[in-house]
Amino acid sequence: MSLSLRQFRAEDRSRVAEIEAASFPDPWPDSFFKYIWGKAPELFVVAEEGGEILGYVVGELREIMFSGLSHRSKMGHILNIAVDVSRRGRGVGTRLMTEIEGRFREGGASQVTLEVRESNSTARSFYQGLGFSEIGRVRESNSTARSFYQGLGFSEIGRVRAYYPNEDAIIMGKALEGR
Repeated sequence: MSLSLRQFRAEDRSRVAEIEAASFPDPWPDSFFKYIWGKAPELFVVAEEGGEILGYVVGELREIMFSGLSHRSKMGHILNIAVDVSRRGRGVGTRLMTEIEGRFREGGASQVTLEVRESNSTARSFYQGLGFSEIGRVRESNSTARSFYQGLGFSEIGRVRAYYPNEDAIIMGKALEGR
């Protein structure tokens, strides 16, 4: 059997939730996945083999703004990626990242960013291997993330201090070639 990639569908929710819960100490609630899927369904991609979902990636396109003015430039942003624990290290994550980067390019993005826990050295190495480099950090005491998610109506965020509880988020990015 071979790995295939496709857009997320409603019936994938329970399997995505399983992978999410096994992958992160503070998994996203189902309401967040539903919101993101409704906002940009083409940027919610799953990897499957033999009908089994092995991983997923969720992204968004953002317009680059300076001083409140659009510069007619877009940036792709990886919101979340996870691969079933038993399938890690077999290229699933790389295929998902390659796919979402292609979709960002098609949407006009010139660069891509993501955040990763400072303590997640495995993920940081994975992203570095894909050409990402550290471009900044969000301190754990920043309350911007909490306000953002509460503004969207999410109530399950009491434990959120910034991007991650009790540690900094490393912001990584890279230019997208071949636009």
